[in-house]
Amino acid sequence: MTPDLLRAATGCSAALADRYAVPLADACQRYSINTPARLAAFLAQIGHESGGLQYTREIAEGLAYEGRQDLGNTQPGDGPRFRGRGLLQVTGRSNYAAVSAALGVDFVAKPGLLEQPTFAALSAAHWWHAHGCNAFADAGQFDQLSRLINRGNAFAAKPANGEADRRIRWERAKAALAKIEPPAPEPVDIPTIPDDMPAGEAPDWTPPSPPEKSVALAPIIAALLPSFIEAIPKLGRVFGSGSAVSERNVKAAEMVASTVTAALGAANEQEAAARLKSDPAAVAIAAKAVDAIWYELTEAGGGGVDGARKADAAAQAGGDIHKSPSFWIGLLLLPLVYLLVLSLIGMIGSATWSDDVRAGLAGSLISAIIGGLVGYYFGQTTTRNRSATP
Repeated sequence: MTPDLLRAATGCSAALADRYAVPLADACQRYSINTPARLAAFLAQIGHESGGLQYTREIAEGLAYEGRQDLGNTQPGDGPRFRGRGLLQVTGRSNYAAVSAALGVDFVAKPGLLEQPTFAALSAAHWWHAHGCNAFADAGQFDQLSRLINRGNAFAAKPANGEADRRIRWERAKAALAKIEPPAPEPVDIPTIPDDMPAGEAPDWTPPSPPEKSVALAPIIAALLPSFIEAIPKLGRVFGSGSAVSERNVKAAEMVASTVTAALGAANEQEAAARLKSDPAAVAIAAKAVDAIWYELTEAGGGGVDGARKADAAAQAGGDIHKSPSFWIGLLLLPLVYLLVLSLIGMIGSATWSDDVRAGLAGSLISAIIGGLVGYYFGQTTTRNRSATP
């Protein structure tokens, strides 16, 4: 990001463009605000919030924030002390604490540090990243971004303050970024081919195998998944911390998003995430919906019977059953049946069994072992019927 680009995109003065070009470039790189769509939306929003990069501290004294529990302002004087600062106007004790933890600087003790160019830029980019704003920018949902930043809810019915000005700045930023020419590709050295080389492939040449296609997670789901995990902690067993979803979890993440969205009757995943943050009843409904698909969910994430079956099939892909883990497990378990039968009929051991106990033990163990093996191979388990629904 150059001073000229920053000046053209935000309409700021040349002096301010020189002051903020490097801090903003570093902040955007750190938080992956790295496409024209993301940059245009980000620059438009910070341009509005800071008056064209002029203000890194809210002009009002902050008295309106005094006692605001939703902002974490629990102590006398918190309103003025934690008024909006930075290029995106971080406001309230809770938000100051969050950015302190993220950047490793105690802004709660020294709020004025957020007015410095480096921290003003980093705090804005951190808030943007923490609230999934890149996903909204990628989807072109600029008004939702404005309401998320100003109202705290992307789907608030009331427009954001200065919504028209934000749109004007967005168009200006998009126009400025559109004028940037992409970097020229680096020259490629092409080896010289001898004149006497015949056409066609070399005899020992084997075409390279096509690269495996990786399954990508939709950006909006990747951004909102941490919100779902925060509301329904049980999901942490499938996704871990939720900060990065591995390829094997893509199907499970999409299943969670669609299930929760449908259960809440939300128009889309963003609305569902917003309701989970603000409505305890919605959390209860979503948790119940997730419980209903829990077995499908764990197997979609790579576990469960389905995952074990696939791993077993891969082990014996060459047709050799001796490489199958399930073969050896079954072989080791089956003697237990024989030992139990021999014990029950008195051929081994000294225990005396009543007829009822013998029948119960024999039936239980045989059913567990045989049923488990049958369930593994044919898709039936004691906890869930995997047969297709007619």
